[in-house]
Formats: sequence, C-alpha cells, structure tokens
Amino acid sequence: MIVVTIVGVLATLAVVGVRRYIAHSKKGEAIEIIGAIKAGEESYKDETFMYYSPSSALDQYYPKSPAYGQYKVEWGLKDGINDNNNWARLGIKVAGPVLFGYSCVAGGSTEEIPSPGSDISVPGWPPDYAKGQPWYVVKAVADLQKGGPRTVFVSANFTTQIFSANEGE
Repeated sequence: MIVVTIVGVLATLAVVGVRRYIAHSKKGEAIEIIGAIKAGEESYKDETFMYYSPSSALDQYYPKSPAYGQYKVEWGLKDGINDNNNWARLGIKVAGPVLFGYSCVAGGSTEEIPSPGSDISVPGWPPDYAKGQPWYVVKAVADLQKGGPRTVFVSANFTTQIFSANEGE
C-alpha cells in the first residue's frame, strides 16, 4: 500500500513537471521571435531612420491562422506561396512552424502609441518619456488552453521588458 502511494505521488509530480516543461517551451518561441522582431526593427531604423510596420493593426496577426495555439503554422507560406513580404523587410528568420500569431505596428513621433490590448494589462503604458518619439509595439498571442484565456506577450522599443498575461496557461 505504501509503495502504491509513493508511486502515485511520484507520477503526479512527473505530470506536473512535464506540463511545466511544455509550457516553458511554448513561451520560449514567443520570447525568441519577439526578440528577433525587436532586433529587426532596430536594424531597419538604423538604415532608414524610422521603424517599419509590417502589420496594419496590433490585432492583425501573422502568420494567418484560424486558431493560434491550437496547431503550428508555417511562417512565410500561404497555400505554398511565400506570404511574408511585409515581415521580410525586418529580416525575421524562423526555423520552423510557429504556435503564436505575431503583430508589429510602428509610428512616428506625432502618432499615438496604441494600447497593448484588452487581453493584457501593462501599468503606465506608454510611459511619458516614450511619447513624441518614433515607436513600435510588438505582440504575440496564442490560445494554449483551447478555449481558455489567451496567452499574450507584448513589448515595444521604449522598454527592454516583454510583458505577459496568462503565461503558460
């Protein structure tokens, strides 16, 4: 009886550990690609003196998918045709299919910085020192719980942090 109890406790710990590992690996994709987008934006600005907006709005995600987080989608392909012309300008290289949808908008010093969205709360967004300067905002979303709250990551040129909501959910 004691052996069965110990085996049950160890199995429970193993399941929890595996779930954490899987959630961490999914989170790693978003953080890595957001970092690549931020680096691409800074490189683009070094050449053109402005940031580039590959998305038309912060809620327009790439690559196109009916259900982000449900399955992986190939970056750059749409019906077998390269569909990442807007993102290619930033030099984003993705090794394989992605689970998250990504969005990046940019603007000049006279344009208002958009809110990161209703699905994530970032206190003091945007900070006063960011206003009146060129900017970009990058966002990643996925429904990792299949019907639960969306996992969201957001960052911008005026912060080194990547803010998250429902991380690993």
